[in-house]
Amino acid sequence: MKMKYLNFLFIFSLSFGQTDDEFIRDYYKYDLNEYELLEIDLNFALGELKISTNDKPKTISGIIEYDPERTETDVVFSTLGEKAILTINGETGHDFQCCDDGINFKDFNLGDNFYNSMDFKLAKGIPTELQLGFGLGEANIDLTDLSLSYFELDCGLSDVKLEMESSNKITCERVSISSGLGDFNGYGLGNLNTRKFILDVGLGSATIDLRGNFDEDMDLSIDVGLGSLELILPKDVNIKLRVDHSFLSSVDVDGLMSKGRNKYVSKDWDENRPTIIGDISVGIGAVDVEVD
Repeated sequence: MKMKYLNFLFIFSLSFGQTDDEFIRDYYKYDLNEYELLEIDLNFALGELKISTNDKPKTISGIIEYDPERTETDVVFSTLGEKAILTINGETGHDFQCCDDGINFKDFNLGDNFYNSMDFKLAKGIPTELQLGFGLGEANIDLTDLSLSYFELDCGLSDVKLEMESSNKITCERVSISSGLGDFNGYGLGNLNTRKFILDVGLGSATIDLRGNFDEDMDLSIDVGLGSLELILPKDVNIKLRVDHSFLSSVDVDGLMSKGRNKYVSKDWDENRPTIIGDISVGIGAVDVEVD
Protein backbone atom coordinates (compact mmCIF):
# COMPACT_ATOMS: atom_id res chain seq x y z
CA MET A 1 0.00 0.00 0.00
CA LYS A 2 1.25 3.44 -0.85
CA MET A 3 -0.09 6.90 -0.16
CA LYS A 4 0.90 10.26 -1.61
CA TYR A 5 -0.39 13.73 -0.76
CA LEU A 6 -0.03 16.98 -2.70
CA ASN A 7 -1.79 20.29 -2.16
CA PHE A 8 -4.13 19.66 -5.10
CA LEU A 9 -4.08 15.90 -5.49
CA PHE A 10 -4.75 12.77 -3.50
CA ILE A 11 -3.89 9.33 -4.88
CA PHE A 12 -4.48 6.10 -3.02
CA SER A 13 -3.56 2.74 -4.57
CA LEU A 14 -4.53 -0.78 -3.52
CA SER A 15 -3.57 -4.15 -5.00
CA PHE A 16 -6.03 -7.05 -5.17
CA GLY A 17 -5.51 -10.70 -5.98
CA GLN A 18 -7.47 -11.94 -9.01
CA THR A 19 -6.87 -15.69 -9.32
CA ASP A 20 -3.36 -15.89 -10.78
CA ASP A 21 -3.37 -12.22 -11.82
CA GLU A 22 -3.26 -8.97 -9.88
CA PHE A 23 -5.10 -5.75 -10.48
CA ILE A 24 -4.57 -2.28 -9.10
CA ARG A 25 -7.17 0.19 -7.89
CA ASP A 26 -6.03 3.84 -7.94
CA TYR A 27 -8.04 6.63 -6.32
CA TYR A 28 -7.78 10.25 -7.53
CA LYS A 29 -9.08 13.49 -6.08
CA TYR A 30 -8.50 17.06 -7.28
CA ASP A 31 -9.48 20.28 -5.53
CA LEU A 32 -10.13 23.01 -8.12
CA ASN A 33 -11.07 25.91 -5.84
CA GLU A 34 -8.03 27.91 -6.97
CA TYR A 35 -8.94 27.70 -10.67
CA GLU A 36 -11.48 29.40 -12.95
CA LEU A 37 -11.36 27.06 -15.97
CA LEU A 38 -10.94 23.32 -16.52
CA GLU A 39 -9.74 21.28 -19.48
CA ILE A 40 -10.08 17.49 -19.51
CA ASP A 41 -8.60 15.23 -22.20
CA LEU A 42 -9.41 11.56 -21.58
CA ASN A 43 -8.43 8.73 -23.92
CA PHE A 44 -9.44 5.22 -22.95
CA ALA A 45 -8.22 2.33 -25.11
CA LEU A 46 -10.18 -0.61 -23.75
CA GLY A 47 -12.68 -1.47 -21.03
CA GLU A 48 -15.57 0.11 -19.18
CA LEU A 49 -15.89 3.84 -18.53
CA LYS A 50 -18.35 5.76 -16.37
CA ILE A 51 -18.51 9.54 -16.12
CA SER A 52 -20.91 11.51 -13.92
CA THR A 53 -21.02 14.66 -11.79
CA ASN A 54 -19.45 15.22 -8.38
CA ASP A 55 -21.68 16.57 -5.60
CA LYS A 56 -18.89 18.99 -4.69
CA PRO A 57 -18.91 21.74 -7.35
CA LYS A 58 -15.14 22.14 -7.64
CA THR A 59 -13.90 18.62 -7.01
CA ILE A 60 -12.95 15.82 -9.38
CA SER A 61 -12.76 12.29 -8.00
CA GLY A 62 -12.04 9.04 -9.79
CA ILE A 63 -11.20 5.36 -9.57
CA ILE A 64 -9.15 3.41 -12.10
CA GLU A 65 -8.96 -0.39 -11.86
CA TYR A 66 -6.54 -2.25 -14.12
CA ASP A 67 -4.16 -5.17 -14.51
CA PRO A 68 -0.65 -3.62 -14.72
CA GLU A 69 0.53 -6.55 -16.82
CA ARG A 70 -1.98 -5.74 -19.57
CA THR A 71 -2.84 -2.05 -19.39
CA GLU A 72 -1.18 1.19 -18.40
CA THR A 73 -2.85 4.47 -17.49
CA ASP A 74 -1.05 7.80 -17.35
CA VAL A 75 -2.78 10.56 -15.34
CA VAL A 76 -1.31 14.06 -15.42
CA PHE A 77 -2.62 17.15 -13.62
CA SER A 78 -1.14 20.49 -14.72
CA THR A 79 -2.03 24.16 -14.67
CA LEU A 80 -1.84 27.13 -17.02
CA GLY A 81 -2.60 30.35 -15.21
CA GLU A 82 -6.17 30.06 -13.89
CA LYS A 83 -6.84 26.90 -15.95
CA ALA A 84 -6.52 23.39 -14.50
CA ILE A 85 -5.68 20.66 -17.05
CA LEU A 86 -6.34 16.95 -16.45
CA THR A 87 -4.98 14.48 -19.02
CA ILE A 88 -5.76 10.76 -18.79
CA ASN A 89 -4.36 8.22 -21.26
CA GLY A 90 -5.18 4.55 -20.91
CA GLU A 91 -3.21 2.22 -23.17
CA THR A 92 -2.94 -1.51 -23.71
CA GLY A 93 -0.38 -3.61 -25.52
CA HIS A 94 -2.71 -6.58 -25.95
CA ASP A 95 -3.27 -8.16 -29.37
CA PHE A 96 -6.99 -8.59 -29.99
CA GLN A 97 -8.80 -11.26 -31.95
CA CYS A 98 -12.49 -10.60 -32.56
CA CYS A 99 -15.29 -13.05 -33.02
CA ASP A 100 -17.42 -13.20 -36.20
CA ASP A 101 -20.67 -12.18 -34.52
CA GLY A 102 -20.08 -8.45 -34.14
CA ILE A 103 -18.10 -5.87 -32.21
CA ASN A 104 -18.18 -6.34 -28.46
CA PHE A 105 -15.15 -5.93 -26.23
CA LYS A 106 -16.28 -8.90 -24.09
CA ASP A 107 -15.81 -11.14 -27.14
CA PHE A 108 -12.17 -10.23 -27.65
CA ASN A 109 -9.48 -12.72 -26.71
CA LEU A 110 -8.35 -11.00 -23.50
CA GLY A 111 -8.33 -13.92 -21.10
CA ASP A 112 -10.87 -14.90 -18.47
CA ASN A 113 -9.64 -12.43 -15.88
CA PHE A 114 -9.27 -9.29 -17.98
CA TYR A 115 -10.69 -6.21 -16.27
CA ASN A 116 -10.11 -2.53 -16.95
CA SER A 117 -12.35 0.32 -15.82
CA MET A 118 -12.53 4.04 -15.05
CA ASP A 119 -15.14 5.85 -12.98
CA PHE A 120 -14.75 9.63 -12.74
CA LYS A 121 -17.01 12.25 -11.18
CA LEU A 122 -16.41 15.67 -12.71
CA ALA A 123 -16.64 19.13 -11.16
CA LYS A 124 -19.89 20.91 -12.02
CA GLY A 125 -19.00 24.38 -10.72
CA ILE A 126 -16.32 25.34 -13.25
CA PRO A 127 -16.48 25.98 -17.04
CA THR A 128 -15.09 22.84 -18.66
CA GLU A 129 -13.63 21.87 -22.03
CA LEU A 130 -14.19 18.11 -22.24
CA GLN A 131 -12.57 15.83 -24.84
CA LEU A 132 -13.22 12.08 -24.69
CA GLY A 133 -11.80 9.37 -26.94
CA PHE A 134 -12.45 5.62 -26.76
CA GLY A 135 -11.06 2.52 -28.40
CA LEU A 136 -13.12 -0.56 -27.63
CA GLY A 137 -15.53 -1.08 -24.76
CA GLU A 138 -18.57 0.43 -23.12
CA ALA A 139 -19.10 3.95 -21.81
CA ASN A 140 -21.87 5.54 -19.75
CA ILE A 141 -21.55 9.32 -19.71
CA ASP A 142 -23.87 11.56 -17.68
CA LEU A 143 -23.13 15.25 -18.23
CA THR A 144 -26.07 16.49 -16.15
CA ASP A 145 -25.30 19.67 -14.16
CA LEU A 146 -21.91 20.24 -15.81
CA SER A 147 -20.82 23.63 -17.17
CA LEU A 148 -19.52 22.72 -20.62
CA SER A 149 -17.89 25.30 -22.87
CA TYR A 150 -16.67 22.71 -25.41
CA PHE A 151 -17.40 19.00 -25.84
CA GLU A 152 -15.78 16.48 -28.18
CA LEU A 153 -16.46 12.73 -28.21
CA ASP A 154 -14.85 10.05 -30.38
CA CYS A 155 -16.59 6.73 -29.73
CA GLY A 156 -14.20 4.49 -31.69
CA LEU A 157 -15.54 0.92 -31.60
CA SER A 158 -17.31 1.43 -28.29
CA ASP A 159 -20.96 1.26 -27.29
CA VAL A 160 -21.70 4.64 -25.72
CA LYS A 161 -24.64 6.06 -23.81
CA LEU A 162 -24.62 9.84 -23.32
CA GLU A 163 -27.22 11.84 -21.43
CA MET A 164 -27.81 15.41 -20.29
CA GLU A 165 -30.91 15.69 -18.12
CA SER A 166 -30.74 19.40 -17.29
CA SER A 167 -29.73 22.55 -19.14
CA ASN A 168 -26.04 23.37 -19.47
CA LYS A 169 -25.22 26.23 -17.11
CA ILE A 170 -23.28 28.08 -19.83
CA THR A 171 -23.26 28.21 -23.62
CA CYS A 172 -21.30 25.38 -25.23
CA GLU A 173 -19.54 26.83 -28.25
CA ARG A 174 -19.19 23.51 -30.07
CA VAL A 175 -20.23 19.86 -29.72
CA SER A 176 -18.57 17.25 -31.94
CA ILE A 177 -19.48 13.54 -31.78
CA SER A 178 -17.99 10.78 -33.94
CA SER A 179 -19.63 7.36 -33.79
CA GLY A 180 -17.65 4.45 -35.23
CA LEU A 181 -18.62 0.77 -35.36
CA GLY A 182 -20.48 0.62 -32.07
CA ASP A 183 -23.89 1.83 -30.94
CA PHE A 184 -24.27 5.40 -29.78
CA ASN A 185 -27.30 6.61 -27.83
CA GLY A 186 -27.56 10.27 -26.80
CA TYR A 187 -30.50 11.64 -24.81
CA GLY A 188 -31.45 15.19 -23.84
CA LEU A 189 -28.64 16.63 -25.96
CA GLY A 190 -30.58 19.81 -26.59
CA ASN A 191 -29.68 20.63 -23.00
CA LEU A 192 -26.05 21.05 -24.08
CA ASN A 193 -27.11 24.54 -25.18
CA THR A 194 -24.63 24.62 -28.05
CA ARG A 195 -24.37 26.89 -31.08
CA LYS A 196 -22.67 24.23 -33.23
CA PHE A 197 -23.46 20.49 -33.19
CA ILE A 198 -21.46 18.16 -35.46
CA LEU A 199 -22.23 14.44 -35.75
CA ASP A 200 -20.40 11.81 -37.81
CA VAL A 201 -21.90 8.32 -37.99
CA GLY A 202 -19.62 5.71 -39.53
CA LEU A 203 -20.62 2.05 -39.78
CA GLY A 204 -22.57 1.78 -36.55
CA SER A 205 -25.97 2.97 -35.40
CA ALA A 206 -26.82 6.15 -33.53
CA THR A 207 -29.81 7.61 -31.73
CA ILE A 208 -29.65 11.37 -31.18
CA ASP A 209 -32.34 12.97 -29.04
CA LEU A 210 -31.96 16.74 -29.34
CA ARG A 211 -34.83 17.60 -27.05
CA GLY A 212 -34.10 19.89 -24.13
CA ASN A 213 -34.04 23.54 -23.11
CA PHE A 214 -32.86 25.68 -26.02
CA ASP A 215 -31.48 29.14 -25.28
CA GLU A 216 -29.44 29.45 -28.48
CA ASP A 217 -29.93 28.92 -32.20
CA MET A 218 -28.16 25.73 -33.32
CA ASP A 219 -26.21 24.96 -36.47
CA LEU A 220 -26.58 21.18 -36.92
CA SER A 221 -24.26 19.27 -39.28
CA ILE A 222 -24.63 15.49 -39.67
CA ASP A 223 -22.77 13.04 -41.91
CA VAL A 224 -23.94 9.41 -42.15
CA GLY A 225 -21.80 6.97 -44.12
CA LEU A 226 -22.80 3.29 -44.01
CA GLY A 227 -24.50 3.50 -40.62
CA SER A 228 -27.98 4.34 -39.43
CA LEU A 229 -29.30 7.34 -37.51
CA GLU A 230 -32.49 7.99 -35.60
CA LEU A 231 -32.75 11.75 -35.01
CA ILE A 232 -35.34 13.19 -32.63
CA LEU A 233 -35.85 16.96 -32.87
CA PRO A 234 -37.81 19.10 -30.38
CA LYS A 235 -41.20 20.44 -31.44
CA ASP A 236 -40.90 23.73 -29.52
CA VAL A 237 -38.18 25.25 -31.78
CA ASN A 238 -38.05 26.32 -35.42
CA ILE A 239 -36.44 23.75 -37.71
CA LYS A 240 -34.97 24.22 -41.17
CA LEU A 241 -33.50 20.99 -42.54
CA ARG A 242 -31.75 19.95 -45.73
CA VAL A 243 -31.10 16.25 -46.39
CA ASP A 244 -28.63 15.36 -49.13
CA HIS A 245 -28.84 11.68 -50.08
CA SER A 246 -28.51 9.26 -52.99
CA PHE A 247 -30.74 6.50 -54.36
CA LEU A 248 -28.73 4.01 -52.28
CA SER A 249 -29.71 5.63 -48.98
CA SER A 250 -32.90 5.51 -46.94
CA VAL A 251 -34.39 8.74 -45.56
CA ASP A 252 -37.65 9.29 -43.69
CA VAL A 253 -38.68 12.68 -42.28
CA ASP A 254 -41.75 12.89 -40.05
CA GLY A 255 -43.21 16.04 -38.48
CA LEU A 256 -41.75 18.62 -40.87
CA MET A 257 -43.19 20.22 -43.99
CA SER A 258 -41.47 19.40 -47.28
CA LYS A 259 -40.35 22.41 -49.33
CA GLY A 260 -38.98 20.38 -52.24
CA ARG A 261 -35.39 19.55 -53.23
CA ASN A 262 -34.78 17.68 -49.97
CA LYS A 263 -35.66 20.71 -47.85
CA TYR A 264 -37.92 20.63 -44.79
CA VAL A 265 -39.20 23.28 -42.36
CA SER A 266 -41.35 23.46 -39.24
CA LYS A 267 -45.10 23.53 -39.83
CA ASP A 268 -45.67 26.23 -37.20
CA TRP A 269 -42.75 28.67 -37.58
CA ASP A 270 -42.47 31.24 -34.76
CA GLU A 271 -39.88 34.02 -34.97
CA ASN A 272 -39.73 34.22 -31.17
CA ARG A 273 -38.35 30.70 -30.79
CA PRO A 274 -34.78 29.42 -31.19
CA THR A 275 -33.98 27.89 -34.57
CA ILE A 276 -32.20 24.69 -35.59
CA ILE A 277 -30.66 24.88 -39.05
CA GLY A 278 -29.63 21.38 -40.04
CA ASP A 279 -27.62 19.92 -42.91
CA ILE A 280 -27.67 16.10 -43.20
CA SER A 281 -25.55 14.17 -45.69
CA VAL A 282 -26.27 10.46 -46.20
CA GLY A 283 -24.07 8.04 -48.13
CA ILE A 284 -25.62 4.56 -48.35
CA GLY A 285 -26.89 4.61 -44.78
CA ALA A 286 -30.32 5.19 -43.29
CA VAL A 287 -31.73 8.27 -41.51
CA ASP A 288 -35.07 8.59 -39.70
CA VAL A 289 -36.04 12.09 -38.51
CA GLU A 290 -38.88 12.63 -36.06
CA VAL A 291 -40.18 15.83 -34.44
CA ASP A 292 -41.52 15.25 -30.93
